[in-house]
Amino acid sequence: MRKTQLVLGTMVLAGLAGIDPARADYDYPWCIQGAAYDYPGDCSYQTREQCLLSVSGRKGYCAQNPAFLITRPPFQPIPRGRHLPPA
Repeated sequence: MRKTQLVLGTMVLAGLAGIDPARADYDYPWCIQGAAYDYPGDCSYQTREQCLLSVSGRKGYCAQNPAFLITRPPFQPIPRGRHLPPA
């Protein structure tokens, strides 16, 4: 019985040693920001709607991730009206 427990314990420890910790190196465009969060905040939201649903009932607000904005090309507005280029 002791030998079985030793083998099972060793297998569990070996399995736990091979597990990597959770990584948080994502860079999503929306962050929960506020006094309870460090800068730039909890940036784990792909859409503004996801952020708003998560921040509901908590102290904080949703804002765009400044690091994500730096990596994206600048916004180019689409021209409207008669000055559209030919297709």
